[in-house]
Amino acid sequence: MRHLAVALPLLWLADATAPAVKPRILAGPEIIAAFEGKTVAGAYADGLAVKETYAVGGAITYWDPRGEDTGNWSVMNNLFCTFYSSMAGGCFRVVQVSANCFDYYAMTTSPEEALNPTGKSAYTARASVQGMASTCPDELQA
Repeated sequence: MRHLAVALPLLWLADATAPAVKPRILAGPEIIAAFEGKTVAGAYADGLAVKETYAVGGAITYWDPRGEDTGNWSVMNNLFCTFYSSMAGGCFRVVQVSANCFDYYAMTTSPEEALNPTGKSAYTARASVQGMASTCPDELQA
């Protein structure tokens, strides 16, 4: 029991000294590596839950409590673009907040605009890749 009492604080100290990922904007190849073939789950800025699966080849399946949809995802000009069959989509700047936490910032509403995005981005959502522990803080946006 005495060994456990000594080991637990050391484990905490080891975890506290692990290098943290600094928030950074992902470039096109990093976006593909982070999401292709994976499912993410998170919430929009207003708290509405969302889940998306980004298939290899560009297909997307979307879910939120209001409904489901399908469409296509791509990366254009370092923006992550998602467009759906029956609902609006857009292109987003992706910021990796921590090891498994990603913020999405709306940049454009059409693929054409993604070729030359202008204007200011708007925080849209936060999500993490399923199948790995989320490293997102409890609040939606710090």
